[in-house]
Amino acid sequence: MSDKRSDYQRDYQKQYQARTKRVNLVLSASEHASVKKSAAASGEALATYVKRRTLEAHHGQLDASVPEELLEQLADLDRVIRTIANNVNQMARHSNRIAHVLDEQEVFMNIHLLQAELKAAIARAASGQGEPPDYDAGGA
Repeated sequence: MSDKRSDYQRDYQKQYQARTKRVNLVLSASEHASVKKSAAASGEALATYVKRRTLEAHHGQLDASVPEELLEQLADLDRVIRTIANNVNQMARHSNRIAHVLDEQEVFMNIHLLQAELKAAIARAASGQGEPPDYDAGGA
């Protein structure tokens, strides 16, 4: 009976090692304290917290670590882009109705400017510098 048990345990151990991998991580004392505090605040064990946050970051789902101010700015940009897309669709529908495109170069120029401003805003946000420009101050 003990022979069967030891065979079972050995087979189980081999299967377990084949389907799981262990990762060791070295943190400084201050990093450990910071991560431990965040894990405690989330109500999770340290290893569980680190695993969850790592997988979220790997899969691009790590919104919680993005500063609230940046999330608000991105939400504003999203709203502006959706508004512009809606306006472009309305212009296209109008142009199709009258069978004439009204100054198509201006539309593409404005889209190009928006793209440049968006890239600059993302670069500023990534570097943590500066405030976004105040678009309402231009009287538009």
